[in-house]
Formats: sequence, structure tokens, C-alpha cells
Amino acid sequence: MTESSSMIYKSTRGKARELGFKDVIFEGLASDGGLYVPSSWPVLDSKLIESFSDMSYQEIAYHVFKPYLDETISEDTLKEIIHHSYKNFTNNEITPLRKINNNEYLLELFHGPTYAFKDIAMQFISRIMDYYLTRDNSHINILGATSGDTGSAAIYGFENIKSSNVFILHPYNLISPTQRKFMTTINSENIINIAVKGNFDDCQNIIKEIFSDEEYKKSNNLGAINSINWARIMCQITYYFYSASRIKDNENIIYSVPTGNFGDILAGYISKKMGLKFKKLNIATNENNILDRTLRSGDHSIKGVVSTTSPSIDIQISSNFERLVYDSCKDSKYIQEIMHSLKKEGVFNLSEKSRSYINNYFSSDTATEDEVKDIMLQYYVDHDITLDPHTAVGVSCGKKQSTANDILVTLSTAHPAKFKDTVSKIISNDSFITDKVKNLDTMEENMMIANNNIEEIKDIINKKVS
Repeated sequence: MTESSSMIYKSTRGKARELGFKDVIFEGLASDGGLYVPSSWPVLDSKLIESFSDMSYQEIAYHVFKPYLDETISEDTLKEIIHHSYKNFTNNEITPLRKINNNEYLLELFHGPTYAFKDIAMQFISRIMDYYLTRDNSHINILGATSGDTGSAAIYGFENIKSSNVFILHPYNLISPTQRKFMTTINSENIINIAVKGNFDDCQNIIKEIFSDEEYKKSNNLGAINSINWARIMCQITYYFYSASRIKDNENIIYSVPTGNFGDILAGYISKKMGLKFKKLNIATNENNILDRTLRSGDHSIKGVVSTTSPSIDIQISSNFERLVYDSCKDSKYIQEIMHSLKKEGVFNLSEKSRSYINNYFSSDTATEDEVKDIMLQYYVDHDITLDPHTAVGVSCGKKQSTANDILVTLSTAHPAKFKDTVSKIISNDSFITDKVKNLDTMEENMMIANNNIEEIKDIINKKVS
């Protein structure tokens, strides 16, 4: 891949060393606390983008990934890894589009092994990491925090990868029982589930603190699989190109994306920078609507997390938002300042320049719990479609931000069976619950419960690694 071998990755905060692709996928958080981004956005040829309508999902993925990789992996190996990554999906289209009417679609991202959009990246990442690790006769300890779905996708991706241990932190009693059981019923020696007595932001902060300790990270050979990992974002770009290639009037598409850690919607922004033509991206939030507030007023102040029926959006610190703000200004010093303010004061004010730039690409809205329930009931009654609560957030916010001339494509991020108790209560039906989920309830769980304490988590890692 000599034509793409010059892609360099740099930190949003400007003080960490620059890396190539192979190193960036193992690095996770940069040593200066920033997130790695490509030094420039590759732009795909418009004729190539037009030809995607005749290609499979896997073929589109190859063309999307290729500019970001380098000479450390051959084109044939990349094609082979992509092929194997999507073999365990229950739909041949991988992310099929479900048409509701001429102006509305659901992009179904839940056909992977753990019923959530995270599978699309994690199945690829586990295999490409294993390719490098096996080739170099190396081993890695992977660390991740999850608000419900990243953890299970990582566990299913890495359970048979002998070149790794996987430590997953989740907020104790703050994810759905089914989300938890997807993680805790996998019986594999290299998988360590840790339930932290705190919320998702606490779990994420522990991960960030551990990764900012450069010496500890190196001596324990730590890698990250959260959406701070660049490869996660890269993989998610594909389904924007795929879905637009299947819709004729794609320049009128508004993508409405249930948004927690901002990785999924950031991938849509990058697809636009790469040459994909569509109208806008809509940030769909629940009552934890810090991003909606930021876009409307510039006020990015952390408030208490409210528990909702869409727990993966119950977040106040959306890590990947830093990548977007950096791209809006290309000013590492500004990023250092606002991120320092966020950490110390729990607030920053987004500059008018950045807010104006971001509003060219994004709209945003908030769905209340009542609106989420109404949408779930309406789609079940009117269309015989069972939505999970996160998808319902996306639909509700998307409808508020689109007009009759727009084509609304909502990213359906999880299968309703992952939230079976909530969903069955709202629609008074449980026929959507799959055998796979029913079987989880009969299986033994395996997890450790820990305090919200970085030293306690390090102790668990040390005991396993030593």
C-alpha cells in the first residue's frame, strides 16, 4: 500500500509523538491526554464513490480503510481481515437499510454477534490487532470502559484471541441486565469483567488516568479499544458510504445518530470530509443533553447524569467531541485550555468560531423519556417495528430536525432485545426477544465488583498481568 504509506497521526493536544497506523491502533489515548487524528482527511474520488452502489459492504470498507493504513499490511491481508470480520453477521448486507417510506429509513447496525453497532468495529479491530501481535510474537493487555455495548463487542471480538487479555470496566447496576450478561457469561481466561461502583464517566476517567501514566502503560503493554481508539472511528465511516450508496437522492439525507461518546456521529462527519454528499448530521441526545446545549449556546458544563431508558447516552463527557472541536479550529493550544478547564472546573465555553463551523455540519436535539416511549409505541403500532430506546431517541430528535424534503436516516444502534424489560413493558409484547438473549438468562455470570478507585483497578490488572 505504498500510495497510503504517508498517513501520519497526531494528537489533538499537540504534544505527543506522531504515529503511523500500526502504532496508533495500539496506543489509545495519546501521552499528552489528547486523541489521535489523521494529519489530513483523504478525499475519495467521486467516480469511486458513485461505484459503491454496485459494491458489497466489505468492498466499500476496503476502499474506506485503505487511505488510513500503511505499508505494515498488504492489500490482500486487509481484504482477508475485512472478509473474516463480517462473517459472523446475521444479515448479508451487514448494515441493511430498512425503508419506512420514501423519506425515512432505519440503518440497522445490530446484526453482529452482540446486537449493537460496536460489533462493526470490534470484529475488525480484534483481527487486525491479532495479525500484528502474532506477526511480531507479541502480547497486549486491552483496557476499556463501557456504557453497555463496547464491552460485549470487545469481549466477543477478543475471546479467542490468545495474544491479548481484555479488562472491561462497566458501571455497576447502571446498564441493562442483558447488556451485562452479554459480557459476563463469556467464559474465557483472557476476559476480565470489572463492575465499578460509579457511573460510565467514572469508568472512563479511570481508563484515561491509567493511560496518561506513560510508564505504567508501557510496562504493562496496555492498549485501548474504547472509541478513543482511532480504528473504532475508521470502521464506522463505512456504513455512511454504504447507506448513501443505496439511496438515490442521497444529497438530501439527514443522518440522525443517538449520541453518547460521539464516535458514531464523528464517523459520519469524516465521511463528509472524505467526499460523501449528504445534507446534515443530527446529534440525538436524551435528557443528558450536554451536546445539544453546547451546539445551541456554547455552554459545555457538566451536570449530574440522569438515569434514562437509553443508558448508553447517559453520559456527560463525550470523549470524541474533542476530535471534532480540534478539526474545527486546528488549534492544539485551544484544545489544551478547554480540556484543562473541563477537567478542573467541569465546564468550558465553545468559541463562536468553532460553534459556527460545527453548526455547518450538525444539528442537534433532545428527546424526553415520554417522547422516547411515544415513538417506540407509534412505530410498533403503525409500522410493526420494535425500536430499542436509543434508536427511538434518534428517531424522535431526527423528526424534529428534518423537513418534508429531507430523507431521514436514523442509525438503529442496538437490537431491542438488549433492552427487553424496558421495551416489552412499553409495547406490551415480548415476541422480539431472541433465543440468544433468552439463553443468556440461564448462564452463569463472572465479574468482579470494585470501588471507584484507580489503585484498586490497577491492582486487579497487576495481579492478572504478573
